[in-house]
Amino acid sequence: MSVFRNKLSVDVHDVDFNGIARLSSLMRYIQSAAQSQLTESGYSYDELKSQKRAFILSRIKMEFTEPVRAYDELEAISFPCHSRGYSFLRCYKLERHGVTIGRAASVWALVDTDKHSLVRVNDIDLGLTTEEPLDLAVNHFALPSELTSVGTYTVNYGDTDQNRHMNNTRYPDMYSNFLPLEKKRIRSASISYLNEAPFGERLTVFRAESNGIFYFRTLREDGKVNTEAEIELTDVK
Repeated sequence: MSVFRNKLSVDVHDVDFNGIARLSSLMRYIQSAAQSQLTESGYSYDELKSQKRAFILSRIKMEFTEPVRAYDELEAISFPCHSRGYSFLRCYKLERHGVTIGRAASVWALVDTDKHSLVRVNDIDLGLTTEEPLDLAVNHFALPSELTSVGTYTVNYGDTDQNRHMNNTRYPDMYSNFLPLEKKRIRSASISYLNEAPFGERLTVFRAESNGIFYFRTLREDGKVNTEAEIELTDVK
């Protein structure tokens, strides 16, 4: 099976003060479809953990052309694409009544948690056929030369996953704390995950705006870059 489909209804707890589903919620929907596909093929989270393996998100590009509201009936779609080297490419769609309202493309790394090394695509058989990738560029993007510190964020209990690091779907919520989202929603976002943020880490958040696009860089306490992001807002209609 190359394409996995998961039907869902948007929970009222997944929307913000504008009545629009948070980007973090939409990320969970599409990534849950991907995890369900891996589980069906015999590579559940627990199975990978027993093999000393873990998928780590490196980069993701997302766009949502229409707002998603509470109780919307959606179908989250996920499929692997042809990959090589150490990069596992996976794409996603979000449909409402058969119409595509969201798309995403992502690059993952498979890590040998025992050896702390990367696993090549050809060194593991996930038992999945691949599809053609979506026309979404997930390349590295350039940030403005000058960014301003806009505050700090401490990784707390609600942010972490079983690895005791900030889960990749939680980062949009952190960025949103520093965005003017009154009557606005995130239309598109690109995120590069560079170094994990463990539980209790105090991140310094830097931001810039250029031509209506917001850029973020977060730094760990040791000075290493944690993430970089490019986010586009649009009016809530």
